[in-house]
Amino acid sequence: MAKELKILTIYNKEEEKILRTKSSPVEKDEFGRKELIDFSKDLLETAKKSDEPAGGIAAPQVGVNKDIFYLLNYDTDRWEIFVNPIVEPLGFTKTSIEESCLSVPDREEKVLRYKKIKVTYQDLYGKKHMKKFSDLNAITVQHEKDHLEGILFIDRI
Repeated sequence: MAKELKILTIYNKEEEKILRTKSSPVEKDEFGRKELIDFSKDLLETAKKSDEPAGGIAAPQVGVNKDIFYLLNYDTDRWEIFVNPIVEPLGFTKTSIEESCLSVPDREEKVLRYKKIKVTYQDLYGKKHMKKFSDLNAITVQHEKDHLEGILFIDRI
């Protein structure tokens, strides 16, 4: 049974240190293991149950510095998991919209990000995938990928 995890915020200095730490890749021997799958279920449960609506959530936001995040795909209204993601811009066009974050409560700011991206990633079993995103999905992927690098959206304003 999936459980809700505590979401770390910048308002606690110890939690902020974790949020600002670069994450490590999920290693080959971790794929398909019960621990990884259980954690992914807990991470998703946390996003779904958060007080504020979440468009994504990254592992560091719950205190786990691993390269894992979820995206709520706005085109399909389904949650998708990304493990060890590599994000590349497609073209040079950028756009700016107001972003918010579960780890930076009560703050919204405009952030300039690429309008179209390509993300190469793995699933929970280590299989490689590639997807292209544009607009809000692309922005959300970049926001969540930043979490894996220890970067918060307020660092980009």
